[in-house]
Amino acid sequence: MDLVRINEVVNGFGVSSRTLRYYEEVGLLWSSHPENKIQRHYDAAALGRLKQIIVLRKLQIPVKDIVMIFESESMAALIKAFVDKLESLDTEIAALTKLRQMVDEFLHKMMMSGIKKISAITLLYEETEKRLATITDEPVSFEKLSEISLEAMKLSDIRIIRLPPMRVLTSRHKTGQTEDLDEDKMQNLFACYGFVPTPGMRDCFMQKEPDGEWIMLMKIPDDYENDTIYADETLPGGLYAVTAAFFENMDDAFVLLREWVNASDVFDLDSRRPEMLEEILPWDIVRKINKFQQDVFVPIQIKSKEA
Repeated sequence: MDLVRINEVVNGFGVSSRTLRYYEEVGLLWSSHPENKIQRHYDAAALGRLKQIIVLRKLQIPVKDIVMIFESESMAALIKAFVDKLESLDTEIAALTKLRQMVDEFLHKMMMSGIKKISAITLLYEETEKRLATITDEPVSFEKLSEISLEAMKLSDIRIIRLPPMRVLTSRHKTGQTEDLDEDKMQNLFACYGFVPTPGMRDCFMQKEPDGEWIMLMKIPDDYENDTIYADETLPGGLYAVTAAFFENMDDAFVLLREWVNASDVFDLDSRRPEMLEEILPWDIVRKINKFQQDVFVPIQIKSKEA
């Protein structure tokens, strides 16, 4: 049986290793650790399931509904998920249609009043019209589906923050091995050393490594004597563009936030520093609503004057 390493799955399917872990935690996906192998591996059946999950997520079917779909032995759960999504889209389209009518009327009144510099309003009109062109006879490829999904997704308010430098313990052992982290392990990994993360307090992050793996960073005092099994390092801090996203939308949130930075007249992406996540929902709330919410961090820098 051919097995595929997790980093190959990450590169081939465009999902992060943390998203794969999440799918495993909720029971949608499975992996194995072959003998003498540190990385997780996926068999053909798991990759087939992952393809199905990705298509359903691109159609914006919530993860909780996808769990019900695969747990059900009939088509009822799948049909209900699609009906619920159609009703949600109908509500949104109705609201956008009303907004389009208002913009159209406003534009007409501006033109009738003889105002000539209306380029911004014209752009708004064209953008609204493009968003409402939801029916097409063109075949929808996977790439097109991804584009439509991203187009429909909206980021919450984007913030610009500056993190100070800080010393951190990492979930990577001094030997180089990295811990696999689930919710409970994230809360308690360093508890025996006196360090417990508090969501939203900027003391604990997940950092994306160059190999695509995610490691946990826990803030520690600068003078802490590290006699643990875990490696420590200095998080350099700096400027970040930040937005909040539920975990199931995390990968798309990173894409959209990068696009926002690339379109900015003020900021550039800073590729010298890694992207990060921070849990922002208290753990008891996470357990109650069964949803994770993170702040998504993309490192940025101010554009040079020459640019």
